[in-house]
Amino acid sequence: MHLKDNNLAAGDLKALEYFQFAVWPLFTTAAHPCPPPISLAMEFQPVLLAVCELAEAHRTLRDEAGSNTVSAPFDKRMSCLASIREQLRINNSNQASLSPLLIAVFLLYFLDGFIECDHQSASTASHHVGVQAIVDHLGGFTTLIKMGQKDITMLLSEFASTDLTKALLDDRAPCFPAEIWTQIEHGTVWWDQETYNGTTLASVFRIMAEMSLYRQQIKGVPETFSMEVVRDFERCLQPSFQILNTDHIKNPNTDTVHESTLEARMQADSFTRAFQHSALVYLYRAICGLPPRHCLVQQHVQSCVECIKSISPLSKAHNCIIFPLYIMGAHTFLQDQQAFVLERLEFIYKYLRFNSVLLVRAALEDLWTSPRHNGDWWDMFRSLGEHVLVI
Repeated sequence: MHLKDNNLAAGDLKALEYFQFAVWPLFTTAAHPCPPPISLAMEFQPVLLAVCELAEAHRTLRDEAGSNTVSAPFDKRMSCLASIREQLRINNSNQASLSPLLIAVFLLYFLDGFIECDHQSASTASHHVGVQAIVDHLGGFTTLIKMGQKDITMLLSEFASTDLTKALLDDRAPCFPAEIWTQIEHGTVWWDQETYNGTTLASVFRIMAEMSLYRQQIKGVPETFSMEVVRDFERCLQPSFQILNTDHIKNPNTDTVHESTLEARMQADSFTRAFQHSALVYLYRAICGLPPRHCLVQQHVQSCVECIKSISPLSKAHNCIIFPLYIMGAHTFLQDQQAFVLERLEFIYKYLRFNSVLLVRAALEDLWTSPRHNGDWWDMFRSLGEHVLVI
């Protein structure tokens, strides 16, 4: 979209353009992401202010060559929050007005969780509550997905993903039932929805959510622990491969991969498997209580390493692999693997310019020199800042 509107200041137009071409593509692994909410920003002040603040904060990090000391002007943040509150007061039951406000709060949530997560002004938890309230008022996940507004459903998928990963790291239950993942994958999502081995990322997230809820159940009532439940989780998360059938014998060209799509297919498989291995580490560590050096834990740590190594640093998927990289890094005890983790995080940061990546790196370096490195799951991740989002 070419931006041209005489009613907007030159600085706002520049921020909208930067958001459209430099920031929005970072929120998805898709080669051709859905259109950003630019037209909405040009019509609704809260969305405009949120977009501009996010764009300016990210451009500051990029222009400062990685410095994370400068945040967006505090008065702009306050203007944005005041505008959202005023619109909520006026239109708290108007669905047509609440949808744009949902996008504005989404953007503030990701601003504080990804970019300004180390600043005193960060309010990730407050924005999280705000998103939940608006989603509920609009009728919940199912209603929003049926609306078919691609920018909302894409941001919704990212919101649910960060809520889930943070729940696993913080040892709490996710804020949404596991069933939402079946609904989410029917809308626009932040990941590549094309699958090659029959396993979708949404199905992996659903099992992760079920495990997190089960973990909270057995934490309160230990006698409810069931090896049968654990076996079910284990079976659902095992990375799968296609097997030979009669169709392959009768027609050897069935499912033949063209050279032009081979690398993309292999990397998509590796991306999903990295999350599967991370989920299995969670299963063995947080639910079964196995120590970090246990062979069952380490076999999936090593497999996760190989999956991440097979994803090209130039692939967009590489920039959304931070959660598996963090889990794997927290459970590796080998110097060469720790060096690989730091190298990948450095490479990801140079592209994303998200402060959250720097804070994950700092948390790992702190963990590796701490007795917590041999401790419980919930001790391993407590040094990560409370506002940081990981995906």
